[in-house]
Amino acid sequence: MKKVLLVVVPFSLLLVGCTSAPEEETSLEIVEVEITLPEKVKEEEKVAVRTLVTQGEEKVEDAKEVQIEIWNVEEGKENSELLDAEHVGDGVYEVKHSFEEKGVYRVQSHVTARDMHVMPTKQLVVGDMSQEEIDAILESEVEEEEHGDSGDSGHHH
Repeated sequence: MKKVLLVVVPFSLLLVGCTSAPEEETSLEIVEVEITLPEKVKEEEKVAVRTLVTQGEEKVEDAKEVQIEIWNVEEGKENSELLDAEHVGDGVYEVKHSFEEKGVYRVQSHVTARDMHVMPTKQLVVGDMSQEEIDAILESEVEEEEHGDSGDSGHHH
């Protein structure tokens, strides 16, 4: 029994010693992305779409890639436009874009920064639309998602 203890006790101490070593700071704060859109947008009006990239209190000036994807909800995401955003300073990345026709649009920011990829989406209404029109478009989008794509990209007529 003493022989077993002579082996087990030092081995246990060795394990404890290894696990209680000081940990390196590995926890990274999450990169946060906030999309800023104008309140009102008219058809064919060129507007700035801005993305603020932060990590904790720090504004991220060194994002690897910031792209803005824009699509008309009625036309579907497969018809989206992907634009490279330009760093304008203070953690802000921007694209200028004009929306050709009235409708409900999705604006999604694709940000790759500090080994993280963040993709928030915001909705934008272009042109004068009633709440009923907006709701009808959004309702048809939900129905498409629920009943639509079964993985077959071909259309049947």
